[in-house]
Amino acid sequence: MKKQIRQGVNQRAMQDNECKAFAKRIVQLYVVHSNIKKIWDMLDSVLEHQQFMGSCNTPRHLFITGKSSTGKSQLAKHYATSRPGYINIAENGDECDIRPVVYVELPDPFTILELYQSIIRALGAPTFKSQPRIGEVKDRAFKLIAKQRVQMIILDEMNYILSSKYVKHVEAMEAIKYIGNTANVSLVCMGSPETAALRQLNFQYFRRFTHLKLEKFQSCDEGFCALLGSIEEQIAPSTRIGLGDVKTKLPLLIFHMSKGLVGIVTETIQEAYRLNGVFDDSFNDITKAQINADILYKAYQNIVGDIPESEFNKMLESDKCKVVSK
Repeated sequence: MKKQIRQGVNQRAMQDNECKAFAKRIVQLYVVHSNIKKIWDMLDSVLEHQQFMGSCNTPRHLFITGKSSTGKSQLAKHYATSRPGYINIAENGDECDIRPVVYVELPDPFTILELYQSIIRALGAPTFKSQPRIGEVKDRAFKLIAKQRVQMIILDEMNYILSSKYVKHVEAMEAIKYIGNTANVSLVCMGSPETAALRQLNFQYFRRFTHLKLEKFQSCDEGFCALLGSIEEQIAPSTRIGLGDVKTKLPLLIFHMSKGLVGIVTETIQEAYRLNGVFDDSFNDITKAQINADILYKAYQNIVGDIPESEFNKMLESDKCKVVSK
């Protein structure tokens, strides 16, 4: 009897672990599809140039733009974490976190002082609590960059520069250029298509920052189906779904709902599993987490809200954030 009880307890524990692992795969869902891989390859090129050339040459810089939900921020965060650093131990025993690639989200509202504070925070150091002088903050930021041997800084949400009431666009770009020059690091600026105008304010910016676009999928083609197939492979459900199989018609449905935007694809699938109860504490059987067209559409409605499809299409094509000359 006790043996049967132990077996039952062990079986439930295994089921719980399996369900938690399944839920974790859904939460951490991220696929490096063909559009992202092209940009990752360019980031690798810039980083390797910086690693081997060092101070012997001028760092290369990138300007990456894309519409909302194309996956820019996730691309940047995953790239930074996929190029991990290490702990360096000096002869005196002091430890230092070496960070070759650092992801920084620009401050909102954007100011030059908060730009440096954001860099300090991204490097894992405490920021100034009082009202410091800009010189103090810059000095700490540059010392940390040098100490932690940073080679690439990814500056996300360049849109905050466009909406800043305190800093002119040229002043912001000059501050960013100064960071690259002074710290001798490669800079990667990321934002919406409208932020590309910042690169065109000055020929120096235009020449120094190579422009790349993260495009959405334009059709339900082989690439889009391959993306869906990779998502299913990463989730590893107990029963085959056929997300990327045109015979199931799911690729056409998902493309129609997402309009080729990877962010909406991912969020819709994650929400579909939430509706299936995967994230509930009581969830204990992954065979009950089934995905079909009906639940995908319900999940999609939860993600985008109650808006007509015509309005959703109009939003995708609109230019909400025009650059106003300052």
